[in-house]
Amino acid sequence: MYKIYVDTSNRINKTIQLRKLTDIQWNTIDTVEGNFDPAVEIFKLLQKHNLKPKDITEFVPFLGPGSFTGLKNGVTLCNILNWALGNKSADQLPMPNYGSEPNIQPPSK
Repeated sequence: MYKIYVDTSNRINKTIQLRKLTDIQWNTIDTVEGNFDPAVEIFKLLQKHNLKPKDITEFVPFLGPGSFTGLKNGVTLCNILNWALGNKSADQLPMPNYGSEPNIQPPSK
């Protein structure tokens, strides 16, 4: 059994971990950190370990607090993958915890 953990709370420095259930605990077998597209890196991680998306039992997003844009991207990616692969139903998908109301600025003219 495998899980992929996605932390995009900092939209510049992201972390993705591939974890495997061994005996009674989840062990990290690979980690990717840096400024990257999380979807692309998940694909590369799966290829590197000869896994298919259906081999992942759950994509686990970091729910926050953190960057509004970063959390939105990571949680949405995990929710789409979990729903599309049948890992979770729509009512089981988590929502991000931004820590405060979004502070969205209008574009400058």
